[in-house]
Amino acid sequence: MTWGADIMHCVATLFLSCFMLMSGVALGQANSVQDVPLLFPGSNNPMKKWQTERIAEGVYGFRYTFYRNIFIVTDEGVIATDPMNAEAAAVMRREIRQITPQPVRFVSYSHSHWDHVSGGKLFKEEGASFVAQEGCAEHFAENPQPDVVAPDITYGDRFEIELGGKSLEMLYFGPSHDSCLVVMVIKPANLLFMVDTANPPDGWAMFYNPAVSEDRVWHMVPFFARVQALVEARGIETVIGAHMTMGMDPLTGRPGIIPGTRGPATVIAERLAFWSALIDVVRAELAQGIPPGDVPDRLVERRVLAERISGYDPEKMHILLRRITSYAITGE
Repeated sequence: MTWGADIMHCVATLFLSCFMLMSGVALGQANSVQDVPLLFPGSNNPMKKWQTERIAEGVYGFRYTFYRNIFIVTDEGVIATDPMNAEAAAVMRREIRQITPQPVRFVSYSHSHWDHVSGGKLFKEEGASFVAQEGCAEHFAENPQPDVVAPDITYGDRFEIELGGKSLEMLYFGPSHDSCLVVMVIKPANLLFMVDTANPPDGWAMFYNPAVSEDRVWHMVPFFARVQALVEARGIETVIGAHMTMGMDPLTGRPGIIPGTRGPATVIAERLAFWSALIDVVRAELAQGIPPGDVPDRLVERRVLAERISGYDPEKMHILLRRITSYAITGE
C-alpha cells in the first residue's frame, strides 16, 4: 500500500474507534472529558482532541477528533449543525457557552449518517428544534438509532433558518453521499459548508471510500453540477469541510494532517471534473469492446486519474471502478 493508502486506512480505523468510544457518553461526564492530544499515525505533530475556530463574525467551526461541524451565534440564539455524538455534543455546548449565554435554538442535520448526526439529546432537552431534509426523516424512521434525535422540521428542496440577522440555508440537490445530504450556505458570510463530498483545502473527500455503500454514483455528476451552479450564482468563494484532510506535509515530506478548516470553492469544480472523467474513461473502455470484467484492471494498471486522488490506492480504485462499470452498464 502507498503512504496515502495507509493514511486512508488509519483514518477509517480512528473514525470507527472514536465513534465507538464516544457513543452513549452521559451528559454529566462532559466536564470530565479531557482534551488529550491526538497523534496521527505517521505524523510528528500532535493535535488537540477538539478545537473551536472563529471563521467569520458569529460563525464558528467546531472540530472533534477528525470531524467538524459549524455553529452560528446570534443575539437571539445559536444555530448548530451535526452534533456527531454525545461526548462531542457536550463539549460543543460547553464551547458555545464560553462564547455566548444564548441557547442552541436549532440543530440542522447535513445527512443521515449516524457518525455525524448522533448525540443531540442534550440540545433537544434544552428546547432546540431539529431540522432535516425529508428523506433523512424517512431514513431515521425506517432505520432508527436511539442516539439520533428525530427532526421536528422537515423540508423538500430548500429550507432556511433565520435568527438574529443571520441564517443557515439548506439546499437539497438530489442523492449523493446518501439519499438526503444537503449543502449549507451561511449568511451573510456567504460560506458553503460541505459534508463528506468535497473536503477543503485540497478537495479530498469521502467519495474515495468504497466501503460507504450509500454513494449514489449515478447522480454524482448532476449533484456537483448543481452545487457548482450555486457557487457561481452566489459568488461563493470559500468552502468549509466536515473532516480533517490527510496528505503529505509539505514541510516534512511525511504523511500527516493538512491544517485548514476552509478552502477555495474551486474544490467543487474539481470534484465535478473528477466524477465526469471517471465515468467517461469507463464508458470509453466499454465502447472499445473491452469486457466489463476487464475494465477495472486495465484502468488501474494504467493508473488512470491517479494524479487527481490524494493517497491513490490501486485496490480501492479497483472497487470504485467496478462500481462505475456497473453504473455504465445498468444505470445503477
